Amino acid sequence: MKLLKLIKASYILTFILVSSGCSLIFDDRIDDYLKEKESKPLKISSDKDIRPIVDFYPLPKESKDSTEKLYEVPMPQQVFSSGTSNEVRLHRLGEIRWIYVETLPSSVWPIMKDFWGANQFGMMEEDPNAGIIQSKPLLVGNLQTKLIMKIEHGIRQASSEVFVSHVFKSKNEEWIRLTGEDNLEEKVLLSALDFLSESSSSGGTSLVALNLNIGQKAILKQNQNLSNFIELNLEFPRAWAAVDRALKEAMITVTDLDRDKGIFYVDFTRAEEKGFVRGLFSKDVSSRGTFKIVIKKIQENKCIVTVGGDNEDSRVFERDLLSEINQSLS
Repeated sequence: MKLLKLIKASYILTFILVSSGCSLIFDDRIDDYLKEKESKPLKISSDKDIRPIVDFYPLPKESKDSTEKLYEVPMPQQVFSSGTSNEVRLHRLGEIRWIYVETLPSSVWPIMKDFWGANQFGMMEEDPNAGIIQSKPLLVGNLQTKLIMKIEHGIRQASSEVFVSHVFKSKNEEWIRLTGEDNLEEKVLLSALDFLSESSSSGGTSLVALNLNIGQKAILKQNQNLSNFIELNLEFPRAWAAVDRALKEAMITVTDLDRDKGIFYVDFTRAEEKGFVRGLFSKDVSSRGTFKIVIKKIQENKCIVTVGGDNEDSRVFERDLLSEINQSLS
């Protein structure tokens, strides 16, 4: 019994020693740095080659003008997602038709491969880097034809556009678009539209087609003068139609337009955003005025969209209008 009590006492003593810290056993040197004295600087002989000392964190030199100038931090580029509605619809502009899909091209690619494998035309070639799928040869009358599908990034963020061309081989061995009643583009697009609508939106992403996710057709940018504009990688007819549709979708009133000059005149109202405290002591302020939206062709497949206000007060809201247009583009 005494032996058991002795063992318990030894355990308790060991626990007390450990919990009280190492200072009871070892010499505590935590305050030794206070006893240190400054020594003389190290002298290096000038007749020996030494490596240069590089200051990786240099302090900027003082400038008299640096404190006088104010620097305005530009607003970050606004990016809009296409939402979560997974919308699929058919667009038409003249003779051009395409499918708009609210998902990335890398997700559309495997679905369209399944589409070509299941339909009557079959799939002969595929190029995931270019987003091109070609059907097997089709004989239309005496013409050797084929169908070519092109999958591209859409105008909105995380969206896709699907195009189909029906071409035939000419006498010069060139592939030319087939016209007339024998053209199968609309028929194939409608079938692809139904296939996309019935397919699951969570079908996965093709790793070999990730390059197709690069190349958004609408980008909100800012130039050196801090003026904002939208860069559209589209030909002028499509750029005009896209902005026209965006204005209608955003319910912005168009008072006049001039397609030849690429100009929309719109009325736009925007309330000034305030903080809680400021809102208690001031009335609501809003800007309403006429704005001019200009679509200018830069290259064959590139246009820019700019916005201008009719007075100084309305110019504050030019970026807001441009953002509304950018958000509604499709």
